Amino acid sequence: MDHFDKYKFKSDNPNEFGIDLKKFKKNEILDESHLSNLLSHSIRISEDILPSVSQSIDAVIEKLEIKNEFDFFVTSDNYQANASCSLMSPFSKPFIILTSKLIELLSEKELEFVIGHEVAHYIYQHSLYPNHQNEENRNLRLNILNLSRAAEISADRIGILACGDLEAALRANIKLTSGLSDKYLNFKFSAYLDQLREIETIGKSNNQLWSTHPSFLIRMQALIWFSMTNEFNEFFKTKKKGTYNIAEIDEKIENSKQKMIGNEIETSNQEIINRAFMWGSLNLYLSDKKFTKYEQEEFKKAFGDDAKKAISLIKITDKNMLQKKVDSSFLEASKMLKTNKNKLIDKLKRVAEEISGDVRKKKNVLNDLIKLLK
Repeated sequence: MDHFDKYKFKSDNPNEFGIDLKKFKKNEILDESHLSNLLSHSIRISEDILPSVSQSIDAVIEKLEIKNEFDFFVTSDNYQANASCSLMSPFSKPFIILTSKLIELLSEKELEFVIGHEVAHYIYQHSLYPNHQNEENRNLRLNILNLSRAAEISADRIGILACGDLEAALRANIKLTSGLSDKYLNFKFSAYLDQLREIETIGKSNNQLWSTHPSFLIRMQALIWFSMTNEFNEFFKTKKKGTYNIAEIDEKIENSKQKMIGNEIETSNQEIINRAFMWGSLNLYLSDKKFTKYEQEEFKKAFGDDAKKAISLIKITDKNMLQKKVDSSFLEASKMLKTNKNKLIDKLKRVAEEISGDVRKKKNVLNDLIKLLK
């Protein structure tokens, strides 16, 4: 299903975490225990039992032009309008579970949007992404949560392609957020976007920073922008030219997200890069066991007050202290995104080229530093 990659939100990129989805191979032996549990406690959706829901499923499969390899179930929940794609890795058959409240709340088109969204989680193999709850490192957790929010934007795009109706997709978002039906809601979308602008004026939200899902307001704005792209019009063969291409709206969405979560992720990433870069550079300077006055001055120019402290520390402590600092800072840096690790490596390579000393020794130190990152 690689043809769906062109609709993917740019920040929805597992390669940044060293995950190559194409290396995972499908296992022919399926784990049937979850299916057994679902069959015991839920109702499998079929044309005979739930004809209107079954029709929505068929409409999604037809629009997306994919094979229906899913099992759909409805489970009793009168309080939560929810849907999930369970056991959706390449090793097992995907089950999409809809709650009874969800089916009662949404129209057929709105339901198609939600079904398309869940199908997208399987298409993009989001289940193979890292889980922020399994990580203790704060910076890595922030980056994983950012990836999780990006995955929801990607899934929403397939959802709107599946239902073919912008208004239905927006209504579904509002209903799922409020839990209210058409009886109570006025779908004046500009009023909801006014709410988004108000939030942006307030500034950074810690709740959003630590959330697995973007605000429903950002998701609505992202859907509106997506409906204005060349790619959206090409999918539906409208023969119209979009106002944007996907790369342009990806940038707009990033800016919108930034207003809501602040610069904390970027700041955290940069602090880790700077720390590892300083200790890595000092290690390169000392590769020949010398640290001339000229080199010390250059080091101070590059790293300011932190450099003075680093030099002082090396002078007054045992010879293993530098290695401890290098190991510590590079262990932290090894948990960064691939782009940031490559940025750090490029900076260290430039330092190795610019400073004097034995070429072979500098190369050995540089290779050791790169190994620590991997």
